[in-house]
This record gives sequence, structure tokens and C-alpha cells, in this order.
Amino acid sequence: MLTLFISTYNEYVIIGLLKDGKEISLINRTSLKGHNTLIVPSIEEILKNNHLTVHDLNNIIVVNGPGSFTGIRLGITVAKTLAYTLNISIKTISSIEAIACSISDKDKIITINDSKGKYIGKFINHELVDLIYLKETEAIKYLDDNNLPIFSEFKFDLEAIYNYSLNLQSVPAHAVKALYIKEIEALHGR
Repeated sequence: MLTLFISTYNEYVIIGLLKDGKEISLINRTSLKGHNTLIVPSIEEILKNNHLTVHDLNNIIVVNGPGSFTGIRLGITVAKTLAYTLNISIKTISSIEAIACSISDKDKIITINDSKGKYIGKFINHELVDLIYLKETEAIKYLDDNNLPIFSEFKFDLEAIYNYSLNLQSVPAHAVKALYIKEIEALHGR
């Protein structure tokens, strides 16, 4: 089974290829404002380097945010288009969960910064127990109050992400949506 991994939530375009849950290839490119010029060529390159075509893919895992508004939308659009046209399954994972999967600590806080504050995911025994967005001063207090190891950027462990995704539901391609600040705030009645 071949799985394509797509992440565009931050300044990196990350395209990974897994076979039966084992990473076989990874492309990681920095792109400050050119995700749109890197995503499809990177997918073509990773497939070509492994002597594959898109028709060999069985499923897709895409990071759906939070993060860069435009970057997320671009990655999701490519993932949805591929899943729909190839009639293959697609699963979404938040950037916070993807980072958390890549870290062995059971109890931790994952943060993703933006210009006004932080997206925060709190994990106890590897389980997401809190997902919030806080302005910078509120975030500092929250982090101080929780006294857990804090991670922000971390190299993705694609195999751990794949294993985590086994417990996620596939989503119809047309139903894949980005995870934005407003949705996180709505979870907490803000």
C-alpha cells in the first residue's frame, strides 16, 4: 500500500511517500511564498524517483492546519484533487497532532506561533486533551501554568504519523476542510 503525505502548513513543503507504513522517500523544501510552485512538482519528483505514478497511490494523509492560511489551502486542494480523481482515501491530521506523533514524550504541549498568538495542543499520555488558540500574553500564562515540556517545530516522523492515521477516519475528498483559528476558538466558546 502506497501512501502520499502532504504538509504545507508552514514555510516548508513536505512531501513523503510510505510503502506499507514505512517511509521510502521524503522531499522537504523551504518556500516562503511559493508553495504553489513546489507542491505538484515535488509530488511528481518523489513518484518519478521511486518509479511510480499517481495511479500507484492508495491513500493520502494531508496536514490540514492550523498554520499558514494560504499554505494549508494549497496543500489541501492538491490532496483533495488527487484523492477525488484517483478515487482513493484521504485522511487529515492537524499540524499539532503530526508534531506530537513525532515526539516520544507522553505528556507535552505543542505550540505553533502566528503573528498574534499561539495554537496550543496539550497532550496527556499521548492523547490530545486541549486544543486552543491564545493571544501571546494568555499563551505565556497557559504554558507557565501547565508546566509540561513544550515543543514547537519538530522533524516529522512519517511512520509515526502513518500509524496514528490508522485510527483516523477517511474523509470524502470534497469534505476535507482546513482547521482555522476560528474553529479552534469555537471549540472553547470564544
